[in-house]
Amino acid sequence: MIEATELSPGFGAELGGVDLARPVDAATAEDLRRSLWRHKVIRIRGQNPTPDQYLAFAQAFGELEPFFIGSYNLESHPQIYVLSNVRRDGVAIGRDGAGTHWHSDSTFVERPSSITFLHAVAVPEQGGDTLFIDTVAAYERLDDATKALIDGRRAVHRYQKKEFILSGERDLPAEERAEIERLQRLRAEEDREAPPSATAKRANTEPDRLQPIARTHPITGKKALYLNDEMCVGIDGMTEPDGMALLRRLCHEATAPEHILRYEWKMGDIVAWDNAATIHTATFTRPEEARIMHRLTVKGDVPF
Repeated sequence: MIEATELSPGFGAELGGVDLARPVDAATAEDLRRSLWRHKVIRIRGQNPTPDQYLAFAQAFGELEPFFIGSYNLESHPQIYVLSNVRRDGVAIGRDGAGTHWHSDSTFVERPSSITFLHAVAVPEQGGDTLFIDTVAAYERLDDATKALIDGRRAVHRYQKKEFILSGERDLPAEERAEIERLQRLRAEEDREAPPSATAKRANTEPDRLQPIARTHPITGKKALYLNDEMCVGIDGMTEPDGMALLRRLCHEATAPEHILRYEWKMGDIVAWDNAATIHTATFTRPEEARIMHRLTVKGDVPF
């Protein structure tokens, strides 16, 4: 029996009664999907699944997909994409510094991921949180004039190398900002001296995608803002300055601090989120503190 406890009023829930070591039957799978569509972000604590158990659980939500750059995928299970700041002999064991801007996942492909899962394999003592925004609520907060302006319009999404922004938080302590700037300089020096990374090789080679600014959820039918703060480069039919100003305003208003659900990870957490109804960002993890996440994604539909 799955029990849901809200993480915040109307947004996010912890699910009890779920054990990834057990097979997921059809009734449980339906309950899990309903919980996700309702709460948009779900958490299951205290899990230590094998890769096969993790895959079997995620498959209850739909067909899985490998990350389109294979360099960061587990060799034995290529659907699992490794996010990590850990370095061995100077080389990152997974994708380092990714996702540190407000976004929905893989908006730069024709069929963006519908659901994302993260399993916390190693968690820092401080930092490394994930922030979430309910983009259905963000759309509903817009005034009628703004809704009329964006409904039916499409933003231009372009895949670019955005690895070392290092935090999507709006207001950071001066000490943390200085540390981020120091690391950015260090990573830039490393990039100049090393062969191009896998992400650098793919940057700006994928075709631009036109995605609705306000998309309709394929299951619930609700409208939501569909944003990617660093991969959006304009709005179709608008001048670049006007389009970018509108996109920046929408993201800034949507991500006001009072609307953020901050997620502080614990070892063994599994978190899943609905990419058609949320945006998220990673926050800063100090390089001396290990953070390792195993990611899975479910194939999505063409946004409309």
